[in-house]
Amino acid sequence: MKPLPTWRYLMKMARYRPWISLLHAVLWAAFSLSPLLAGLIARAFFDTLTGQAHLTVGTTGLIMLLVVLAVSHVVVWLSAGFVEIIMRFSMGGLLRRNLLQHVLDRPGADALPYSIGETISRFRDDAYYAEDALDWSDEIVGQGLLTMGALLVLLHIDARMTLVAILPLVMVAAVARRASKALGRYRTASSQATSQVTGAIGDILAGVQTLQAAGAEERTMARFRGLNEQRRKAMLADRLATQALDAITANTVSAGTGLIMLLAASLLRSGSLTVGDFALFVSYLGFIADFTTSLGQFLAHYRPVSYTHLRAHETGRNL
Repeated sequence: MKPLPTWRYLMKMARYRPWISLLHAVLWAAFSLSPLLAGLIARAFFDTLTGQAHLTVGTTGLIMLLVVLAVSHVVVWLSAGFVEIIMRFSMGGLLRRNLLQHVLDRPGADALPYSIGETISRFRDDAYYAEDALDWSDEIVGQGLLTMGALLVLLHIDARMTLVAILPLVMVAAVARRASKALGRYRTASSQATSQVTGAIGDILAGVQTLQAAGAEERTMARFRGLNEQRRKAMLADRLATQALDAITANTVSAGTGLIMLLAASLLRSGSLTVGDFALFVSYLGFIADFTTSLGQFLAHYRPVSYTHLRAHETGRNL
């Protein structure tokens, strides 16, 4: 069987509980929308203070609107978190159930292609990676759409500053794409090393009496220490590469934000940018910077789904 692309595999997972997946995406999109609305309110507030805008509600009405928005933000956050818990448990349960069904459908003499400990590690870690990828996917899509809306608003204010704001996004996507293959190799190596350690623990515990009878305790412990050392090196390389990419992403975004602030200062002095526009830019730049960082991390952690995942998903039907 030819493995499906990762995005199609995630779509199959989402269709298992379509309303939960859709509600999860909508709630987190609404949660991300709050900062954008707050930026528009801040723009109107400062323009009203400087006399460049005249609203019937006045500054007091705008402050009350901010309070209502903050309360709504908290309510949406709690609701989205609750739905996310249900979604993650549903998807994790689906994958583990299907993995078990796949094992039971295999011939008895070849039920487990791996050791018991390594199989348990795959049930735990591989299912978690899949549900985590689905969780990130719908959130990043909603944030991306809102970021496009924020960029359109900023383009209406000042096109040059907005184009500078896009540069970090392009650079982060390019760096993450170049680094994805190396990160995939490191992550595969660390996963295999973890599976070997887990499998060794299961084998040792299952054959304690045999090891004692053969007097192989020292050789077994030496082998176990060697596997742990391999796992330590693989995990260290994986974590170092991931943290390095996260640092590059965050610093690129910070440099772009600083450049935009310098441009905004010159426009304020010339009078072509109002105080409210500047407040809106600062607010939206924070949102765009957060999305850029999240996008870089998502591209770094996004990895193809294994053949074992695919077979397990397609053999199962219900939890």
